[in-house]
Amino acid sequence: MRLSLSFTGFGSILADLPAVRAADECGFDGVWYAEHICAHDAVVPATVYLRETERLELSLMGISAAGRHPGVAAMELASLAEIAPGRVRAAVGTGVPDMIAKLGRSVEKPVASTIALHQALKTALAGGNLTADYPGFSFQQYKLNPLTAPPALDIMAVRPRMVQAAAQYADGVCLSAGSSRRYLADTVKRVEAALAEAGRPRAGFRISAVVTAFITDDVQKARMQVASMLSTFDAATTEYLAAGAIPDGALVDAVARGGPFEAVRVFTPEVIDAVGMVCPPDGIADALAAYAETGVDEIAIAPFAPPDQVPDLIRLMAENRPLLAAKPA
Repeated sequence: MRLSLSFTGFGSILADLPAVRAADECGFDGVWYAEHICAHDAVVPATVYLRETERLELSLMGISAAGRHPGVAAMELASLAEIAPGRVRAAVGTGVPDMIAKLGRSVEKPVASTIALHQALKTALAGGNLTADYPGFSFQQYKLNPLTAPPALDIMAVRPRMVQAAAQYADGVCLSAGSSRRYLADTVKRVEAALAEAGRPRAGFRISAVVTAFITDDVQKARMQVASMLSTFDAATTEYLAAGAIPDGALVDAVARGGPFEAVRVFTPEVIDAVGMVCPPDGIADALAAYAETGVDEIAIAPFAPPDQVPDLIRLMAENRPLLAAKPA
């Protein structure tokens, strides 16, 4: 299982540089950066971080047609691939509805629009001619002149139809933070079945997931922080991702009764432990092994800690990573 570092896009770009260097030095496989409206784009941080390492892969999360025209996104990705050949990857999707609404956009036909974005980017990055109308954007005599091989393009997915689309069209699927290990294991099986149905090989298709991590001796306090954070997210999606941990309808009903204050009650210690990596330092090895057992190809750890503490957490994870090989099958 690949192990990468993930940034939410809300923190300081420069403050995270020591963490990027630590990930490089400790043998991590990559760095993920999430693009969020009114926070950071993914392109500028990716450029800065790629110049800090000659080995790590950089994955840009959240590329959508709401934020920029796909022709411009293709130009940016081609430029990144030029300065770091073979080390750039992107995950495309619809964007978070509340966030893209700030740009005057809305999500319509999410699966069809995501497939259209993926296919347009794939064609553009391969240097193909584009004159076509897609849902929400169009091209007229567009032709990029890429100077290196195109980056891999994943699709961000939560529910079965988007997972199916990723398996049919993309180079990989990027699964959301807040996913229970039951959800991840079930989705791996769903992806593998969809790949087989489409006649695509499993090898080369990457199943990745973002994992929030609170590594601390005060686990009780960390669980309270996670519960408070999750209680503000979309209830239906959060409940769906927490498969096997939250009973059907429990979170949605709680929010309907009393909003986030009532939702917090649903996030018991057992639920929190199922949907994230919340553990003391000596629990890291077991936590990593539990994610490896789901069958995902890569997890990108998003550590919730002050930036100056993240390098030490990376070193702890790297020290515990070899223990994965010692775990029984």
